[in-house]
Amino acid sequence: MSQTTQPFFSIVIPTRDRSILIRELLWSILHQNFNDFEILVCDNSNDDLTQQILKEFTDNRIVNIKTGGLTMAENYNAGINKVSGKYLMCISDKGFLKQGALKYLSALISAEGHKCVTWALDSFEYPGTYFQNPETVTKESKSIESSELLRFMLGSDWRNFDPAPMHCTSCISMELVQEIKKKHHNLCQDLNPDYTMAVQILLTTQSVYNLKNSLTILRNVSEIEGFGNGRSLAKKTKESRVFLQDHAEWVQDTNRFADVPIKDCPFIVDLMIKDTYKVLEENNVNPDVYLEKSERLISYYLAAYDEIIWRRSLGVDMSPESKIWHEALEAEISFVKDEVNKRLKTLLLRNALSFFKYFVKNNKVASTILKLYRKVRYYNSGIMYNDIYDCYKAALIEEYKN
Repeated sequence: MSQTTQPFFSIVIPTRDRSILIRELLWSILHQNFNDFEILVCDNSNDDLTQQILKEFTDNRIVNIKTGGLTMAENYNAGINKVSGKYLMCISDKGFLKQGALKYLSALISAEGHKCVTWALDSFEYPGTYFQNPETVTKESKSIESSELLRFMLGSDWRNFDPAPMHCTSCISMELVQEIKKKHHNLCQDLNPDYTMAVQILLTTQSVYNLKNSLTILRNVSEIEGFGNGRSLAKKTKESRVFLQDHAEWVQDTNRFADVPIKDCPFIVDLMIKDTYKVLEENNVNPDVYLEKSERLISYYLAAYDEIIWRRSLGVDMSPESKIWHEALEAEISFVKDEVNKRLKTLLLRNALSFFKYFVKNNKVASTILKLYRKVRYYNSGIMYNDIYDCYKAALIEEYKN
């Protein structure tokens, strides 16, 4: 099919060394019941496996951009800066588009004229378990003020920041993208292209329209392992150490942000928050407009402590990070210190439970029993399919008019 007019959607797929995922993702897009789109695959791989898979597809709506040696942000921008459509969608290689998603989205935008639409993610764990995001069952579609989402992010509240426009979960008017590019040349920045993209967009539009429907699925290796850097960083693997070493210059540069008092990024939340401060700085925006400094500091310490609990529950030794955390809090002004300690009382039970889980996961016998328990406990908690293709056929998005 030839593309002679401006496509409605430009779908950018940044990828690196995950050829196993590309075939399924492209299939999910090309089998949509809506055809007015282009696909730009930005292959930043160190091998030729993704290129070999791309040769299987002859559809000329697919634009093959072979990069290599780029940062994540540079690879995102390589595709974004070449799009020709009216609306931009960034879907990382871990994503998967649900059946009927593009038709639903185009009808919604055409009828209501939203400049930025966001949604939640469902998940799929190989070989064949599908989990519907529980939020999509209870919530309603609504507009959310950008200032509210920025306040969540500055308050280290990454859970409530989910409705922000990030990869796999957003569709953005190219008018907004071009407005940002006039100021900054690129939409995405290091270290987290999706978070920096989200903050840039939120600073450019007054609100986003968040859907009750989930239009995309995030694929995971298993119940406890994902394809991204998140789990690697959480578990302090060799890959996570290499990642931080590769971005040592960024880490040192962002140590200057006093609003993230613990230096050198021992916590995952540091990476997200520092990118937010960096984008605000480059846009000459004072974070106090959204949330006063004392509350940002209090929220940061609580989020970092919450992360210590979570990662310890995964069986990770968090004693070095815990020591750093306590030393930093002890040096804070009395108001911040007292308020953090007061709010920590709500985490006492979870903290105690995390030590128990740490013991279990580092004891071979107890760990084996836990794995068996989890299999029984979560048996049939998701919907079982033969594979992702069967999941696609079953997970149909309803028509927009319905």
